Parts: sequence; C-alpha cells; structure tokens
Amino acid sequence: MAEDRRGGRNAALARATDYPYAAHPEPFLFRGGRAEPLPADLRTDHLTPVIAVGSNRAPLQLARKFERMETAIPVTRLVARDLDVVHAAHMAGYGAVPATLAPAPGTEVELWVTWLDAAAMRRMDATEAVGVNYAREEQALEIVTADGPAPARALVYNALRGCLSFDGAMVPLAAVPATGRRVPALTQREVLERLHREAGSTASFERWLHGHIGPTGLLRRKRLTAKLAAGAFRPGRAGGDPIS
Repeated sequence: MAEDRRGGRNAALARATDYPYAAHPEPFLFRGGRAEPLPADLRTDHLTPVIAVGSNRAPLQLARKFERMETAIPVTRLVARDLDVVHAAHMAGYGAVPATLAPAPGTEVELWVTWLDAAAMRRMDATEAVGVNYAREEQALEIVTADGPAPARALVYNALRGCLSFDGAMVPLAAVPATGRRVPALTQREVLERLHREAGSTASFERWLHGHIGPTGLLRRKRLTAKLAAGAFRPGRAGGDPIS
C-alpha cells in the first residue's frame, strides 16, 4: 500500500513538472487514443481550428481529455510571427502553471492547431475551464511556415488572469520552440521551483508541490493563483502593464 501511495504521488508530481508534455514529431491524426499519420485526403473545411498553446499539442494530453470518446482530431503545425507561448498566471488543478498566448513583437513561435468538430469542441471547452481560467477568443495568425492546413484565424484559450511575471517580464515556455525571444524561457520545473523558493516553505519541493494538487490542494492553489494574478501582465498593453 505504501508503494502504491508513493507511485501515485510520483505520477502526480510528474504530471505537473512534465507539462506541456512531448509534442509529436510531425502533424498527426489523433484517433483511438493515439497519434496516426494524417490522411492524404484530409479535409478540414467542416472543422473548427483551435490553437493548442500548451499541452493540447501532445498526444498524451489529448488521450487524457478524450478518453472513451470516439473522435478523430487532425493536429497540424505552423510557425507564427509576433506571438509567443508563455506561462499563465494561475496554477492548474494538477499542479502545473499552464500556458497562454501573448503578443511578442519579433518572435516567431511554433504553434499546433487542433481541428475540432462540435462534440470535440464542447469537450475541449469543458477541459479548459472556460469562464474560470480561460476565455475562448479568436486570434489572427501571421503565418511564417506551415505543415498542413494553416488558418489565417483560429480560436484560442487565453488565460483570464493574464501572464505570469518574473522580474518584470513574461515567462516563455522552454518546451515550445521559438526564435527572437527577448527574455529567457523556463521549463515547468524551473517555474515551480522558483515559486517554491519564493513561498519560503520549509517543506521539500516535492511535498510543497504535492500539497497544491487535486481537491486537497484547492485552498493552497487558490492562494498561489491570487498571488500570481496580482502581479500578472495584461497581454497587449504597451510596456506590459500589470493587471490591477
């Protein structure tokens, strides 16, 4: 039983620190819980393009979100100009500080696009806590390169509390390739370890993080999110005015 508890705890910690999980090497069709090659006759005119800013690009996360749901989701890749993927100013229920899209003049960032039918769109909305953590909005894309269909405009889930700020700057995700970034990108673990240090906790990093995960960590998570939101950046404002 003790080994089961340790295994469960280690899995929970890995889910937090491994965010946004491994991207597939190439565009794919997500079907039956796994990634398959895109069909040669792929059509997307009946589907809604939704930018996968963070973990939604990863087959592992799609498998979590669409477990036991029969659906086929094309996932394509592009590079867009003047945008970047940065950490959001909140902590998710599984302990990660997730991603959001932000204006970034001069940056070219890799983005993935999920092409969703109506049922998959409803499911994705539910998993993104629309109205609580995110707002679903439309984003124009200045595309540099694309592997597969590439929309000029797509939907995106933008963090309601804005972007995480460290030392007066937004914090790009190191796991997301980009060129032209003006500030250092950090891994998820680096972000969480810094938050642990700033909390001044006497607990180990692992114990501190585990205390923020799931239903038992709700109060701690809310307190941390309130702190992050208080110093967050509002995307699109000159100079990165903090959210008041």
